[in-house]
Amino acid sequence: MTASRLTLTFSAGLLLASTPTFAQSSGTLEASEGAGLEEIIVTARKRAESLQSVPVAVTAIGGQDLKDNLATDLNKIGELAPQVNISQGGSGTGATITIRGISSGSSDAGIDQSVAVEIDGIPISRGRILSAAMFDMAQVQVLQGPQALFFGKNSPAGVISIRSADPTNRLEGYVTGGYEFTSDLRFLEGAISGPLSDTFGARAAFRVSKQDGWIKNVATAIPDRTNPAVTVPGATYGSRGPAGEDIAGRLTLVWKPDPQFQARFKLSVNSQDRNNGFATTEPFCLSPTTSPTAAGAPLPGADCRKDRQLAISSVAPEYAVNLPYSNNGVPYLDSNIVLASLNLEQNWDNVTLTSDTGYYDQKVKQVTVGDWSPYASIWSPSRDSYRLFTQELRINTELDGPINFMAGIYYEDFSRSFYNAPDIGHVFNPVAQNYASVEMDSRGSGDYLSVFGQARWNILPELELSGGARWSRDKKKIAIENLSVGPNFGFLLPVGAVRSASYSDDHISPEVTLTWKPEADHTIYVAYKTGYKGGGLSNPFLLAASTSSADLHFEPETARGFEGGYKATVFDRRLRFDLVAYRYTYKNLQVVSYNPTTISFVLQNAAEARLTGVQGSFEWLAAEGLTLNGNIGYNNAKYTSFPGAQCYAGQTAASGCVGGQQDLAGRRLNRAPKLTFTVGGDYEADLGDWTARIGVQTSYSSSFATATDYAPGGFQKAYWLLNAKALVGPADKSYEFGVIGRNLTNSYYMLSTVGWSGSGNPDQYVGFFNQPREIMLQGTIRF
Repeated sequence: MTASRLTLTFSAGLLLASTPTFAQSSGTLEASEGAGLEEIIVTARKRAESLQSVPVAVTAIGGQDLKDNLATDLNKIGELAPQVNISQGGSGTGATITIRGISSGSSDAGIDQSVAVEIDGIPISRGRILSAAMFDMAQVQVLQGPQALFFGKNSPAGVISIRSADPTNRLEGYVTGGYEFTSDLRFLEGAISGPLSDTFGARAAFRVSKQDGWIKNVATAIPDRTNPAVTVPGATYGSRGPAGEDIAGRLTLVWKPDPQFQARFKLSVNSQDRNNGFATTEPFCLSPTTSPTAAGAPLPGADCRKDRQLAISSVAPEYAVNLPYSNNGVPYLDSNIVLASLNLEQNWDNVTLTSDTGYYDQKVKQVTVGDWSPYASIWSPSRDSYRLFTQELRINTELDGPINFMAGIYYEDFSRSFYNAPDIGHVFNPVAQNYASVEMDSRGSGDYLSVFGQARWNILPELELSGGARWSRDKKKIAIENLSVGPNFGFLLPVGAVRSASYSDDHISPEVTLTWKPEADHTIYVAYKTGYKGGGLSNPFLLAASTSSADLHFEPETARGFEGGYKATVFDRRLRFDLVAYRYTYKNLQVVSYNPTTISFVLQNAAEARLTGVQGSFEWLAAEGLTLNGNIGYNNAKYTSFPGAQCYAGQTAASGCVGGQQDLAGRRLNRAPKLTFTVGGDYEADLGDWTARIGVQTSYSSSFATATDYAPGGFQKAYWLLNAKALVGPADKSYEFGVIGRNLTNSYYMLSTVGWSGSGNPDQYVGFFNQPREIMLQGTIRF
């Protein structure tokens, strides 16, 4: 290795001091020689290992499986992994990501998710990453349970690691196009890849799509309730949603001058435009309410059913004057992402030095109607800007002796700005010359430093003891001010005052694993694991003058417990299965509740929760061309202590509300079904000069809660999903066409629920729903 190359590898960790730099992790799927199932390589411990050998509960989904299940975003990827639920949110971080029932609400802009999403080596904890298109993927790994040792502060529930495709050794490419009938989605995706020289390879990929949506909006022009001289314009942003277009592209460059050194650079851009930031929501009612109202008045065109029909108007242009990002009152969502990574890897005989550097920048602007009504009496324009730099250096040994180790250092720096201007009731502010109840502006920043290490001791050739820990130091600060305050909101922080707060914490997360491999293709392990999610500073929707800096603080979320598993590949590598049992205790879970009466969110720490469960999966090559697969999970996830939880609207003392608080001890966590399972199969038929691929997969989820305050309207019944495919093409696979169906049972289920703002009726709710049935005609040309 030349001196200049060694300098390049080490200096990547120092570049943050002057300029942004970028990172990527590896991991692949490799076909084993001869008959049998292909070997799957994962990077659950930050190095390449066989799925059947790594002592971690991990599910790996290959790129072709993602395409065959129309998994082009994180929401749909979540449906393919056991005990995973991913839901779009509205304000705040924009999404809720759940594994085994552990998640954080989306409605406070100051909170991170409990599941880290790693894209090409960049760990991201903001829910708004859901707006990124998933295209030209190589593999998705879902790591379940605490992952603090190798992935850091925001992974107490698990990690979703996504790796895009790399350049190929020869010139090749593909173009795929399709049409989906329910949402009238049209898309085109493609890539070209190959060597530019003996040491340099490149890959360029893109995806463009446009859709009309699957929810019908019937709002029409009506006189405003507060001022009949003003006309509320109706659904001027479209009669269906979520409508809009996505444009995404990625460039990958790989330089490998010799077998010992490799540099990989990736640059991705994503642009998403939607006609509503709340486009996947729908209001509904519980009995005895049969027709929705607001303050006792009927809502024209609205109904109480979960029927993919609603009546939500644009805002009258008169109320949108002198407000940034207001788009003349027309709802929209505009998200733009730049994601870049640089991975440098130097190998010596038994030592590997890796540098991963990353840059992530996302800007989101939107207008949302918060009363979900044809009057649009509560609405808000907002802008959220988030920037992240990351750098990790690590060293791993594969020595001939019994002891090896991995050690590393990780650093990140972030900054965030958030502007929000809710208009609650259209009261004119003569000072600001607009109708905003408040214009709130916040600026947050922080940095995170951690050092981690693991030692691996082969006590016997088949018995390994590994142990390690990560030390973390977390620092954050925030400054919040109100740029204007409306006449009826004098209780808020006054104009000119700035509420500043800072937070710092450090934590040690240990982990110990004993792994026994009694023979080839058999692994038994038991592990003690811990998790850590940093505390921080709330960024509330409305900041009262009585709120002190100390009131903004929330505590770190931690986890500790045990898991044990057995993995094996048997019958001449034709059957692969795994079984994992676990028991974890979580403390200070970060919970966000919504009060539709006061139009405010409450961020608090739940005292303690416990998860006990068993999950397993199998893949069986039953016959030539026929593969069967499935998974099952039983998860008993409950609060063991949560005495100060917020009551839901309309809750009485008889139903447990005392002094505005309820005790949730013994209640199951949100999005934590007790039982989930999936079973399916794929068959590739040889038709002479042609081949056909046929597949079917069905999955089941038992019931679960979706409302943080456990309101009666937040319970989702059990449901089934059914995916299927039938594709045909010539034997050389130069092209292929067919039909793919997702959610053919047309299950329409909620993943998050809040009270219906402004309704004044505790029996009225708003749910964040999944996408219903999709039937896609699709064709692919490969060259």
